[in-house]
Amino acid sequence: MAIFTRNGEYWIDYYYKGRRQRSKSGARRKDAEETLARIRVKIASGDYVAPEDQAEPLVAPAFDSFCREEYLPWSVGQHSPSHHKRPNTIIERHLIPWFARTHLDQIDVRQIDGYLTSRRRDRIGKGKTRRAVSVATTNRELCGLKSILGKAEAWSYITENPASKVKVMKESPKKPPLLTSEEITRLLREMPDPLHALVACALYAGLRRSELFHLRWEDVDYRAGELRVVSRTDHPTKNRETRQIPMSSALADALQRHPRRLGSPYVFANRTGKPYDNVRKSLNKAAERAGIEGGITMHQLRHCFISHCSMASVDPRTLMKWAGHHDLKVTLGYTHVSAEHEKSAIERLRYQDGHYTDTKAG
Repeated sequence: MAIFTRNGEYWIDYYYKGRRQRSKSGARRKDAEETLARIRVKIASGDYVAPEDQAEPLVAPAFDSFCREEYLPWSVGQHSPSHHKRPNTIIERHLIPWFARTHLDQIDVRQIDGYLTSRRRDRIGKGKTRRAVSVATTNRELCGLKSILGKAEAWSYITENPASKVKVMKESPKKPPLLTSEEITRLLREMPDPLHALVACALYAGLRRSELFHLRWEDVDYRAGELRVVSRTDHPTKNRETRQIPMSSALADALQRHPRRLGSPYVFANRTGKPYDNVRKSLNKAAERAGIEGGITMHQLRHCFISHCSMASVDPRTLMKWAGHHDLKVTLGYTHVSAEHEKSAIERLRYQDGHYTDTKAG
């Protein structure tokens, strides 16, 4: 296997089943190296198909029609409504205006890089300056484009996904401030009665916002001492799986004290019996009364649950199960420890004398 140049472009040269294969790989040596590496992996795994044996791709549609007529309908069927909302916004507001009527087989790495560069650059229009979007936002949009073109490749509209050659930028994720045990106690004390149990569920069970709002009384099992986070057809969980979380005595007490809304199956229902929609104002007012600056979000309370469980020595695998994550890296990304916990942990480090014993030859 080798890489060579011709007319300013890089080519790859290799043998497969005794037949010589040559293909153009672009204007960068790095792209050629990555293409050759992928071919090596496919040959080793038995998944490689030589170019002459590949089926002819279908006629590639324009980017906008493919997204609206094929990709988005597929996405709706694969993901929950809340998960589908963000990619739909990214596609309609940003990707389609940029790639417009470009056909899928005409999209290349240079055009993708141009899009990302434009998003990371300040723009002036109509007397106003639109600031560049964050690295995190740009990465989300690139991941959306990777998914779209990856599905186009899987459906044989294109032979290769050009976005696979574009790497996401390194992010510096900002975790929400970790509330101390004292702040959590004050927050629960200041929460009004209708919302006290809801916040307790977030802090003692780590449910997501949508999971909390659609929790039903039938999902609360006092006898088994657990909450069931059920993935239903009308309101599926993020990963479309049902999970069980053990209930602490503090959470069970908060739920038993919480009043039921007659005729409503939901634990946290408004006056019409429908699930709560937004509790941000009430949460921020309670945080202000509790002396917590900067406001609080429901997602921050989920972070608190995972972090305090970690500091209480709950093993990561169990915590991953409770949180409803598929990847341990995601769970570890949620955890952060307080300075007091770090100081306490370092104090437990001790070195005992007598690790080594001098011996003398007789």
